[in-house]
Amino acid sequence: MNYLELLKEQFNHKISLSEKRPGILQLIAPLYHEDGDLVDIFLENINGGQQKIRISDHGMALMRLSYSFDIDTPNKERIFQKIISENGISELDGNLYLEVQPESLYPGILQFAYTVAKVTNMQLYRREVIQSLFYEQLFDFIETSLKKYNPRSSTFPILERDDLEVDYQFEIKPKPIFLFGVKDASKARLATISCLEFQRAKLPFKSFIVHEDFTELGKKDQSRITSAADKQFVSLPDFISNAEQVLEREAA
Repeated sequence: MNYLELLKEQFNHKISLSEKRPGILQLIAPLYHEDGDLVDIFLENINGGQQKIRISDHGMALMRLSYSFDIDTPNKERIFQKIISENGISELDGNLYLEVQPESLYPGILQFAYTVAKVTNMQLYRREVIQSLFYEQLFDFIETSLKKYNPRSSTFPILERDDLEVDYQFEIKPKPIFLFGVKDASKARLATISCLEFQRAKLPFKSFIVHEDFTELGKKDQSRITSAADKQFVSLPDFISNAEQVLEREAA
């Protein structure tokens, strides 16, 4: 029995194969997207023996995704690459593919179809993706809209303390602004410790905290960071709306 016959048997004879061009077969199998469309799967280099078979989609997954969701930032690209790498899938010029030995064709196809489903449904995880973009959006806003306040990223006000990093330092007189982006409790605690250590070192500065969502912090973390920081923005939209006028007052 050759591997194509075995594949048909493993799919309970509910598949068909159509030659798209020499050496490339399209697999018609009961593997569907959520809207009922078939998952596009192509098989290449099927010559029997020990030669590997390439399972691919000829770029159809990313094309399908592009109708509702663009991978248009470095962080979205990282999320996409994480999805495919965690599932053993490679990508070249938009084409997703997996190479397997002929005897592993059936599990390889299931693995490939599962990954394609995750990629094409990235838009369903919009909230998760947006949340993961917090730092990227914050830093982009600072670099573009607050450029006149001379922001410097990743500074270390106490030279011998490379564990106390400030996300952005604004060179404003009489006191520079040390800004921390806070996405979670772990970063809130680090920002709190940093502010206290800078105060203890008697550095001249003011501390700004930009939260992804202040209300998501526990009561103790809220209390500690409120005590340590000079100014807090409860969310990124709050910072975007008010940052410029606050910095204007500080620079006046």
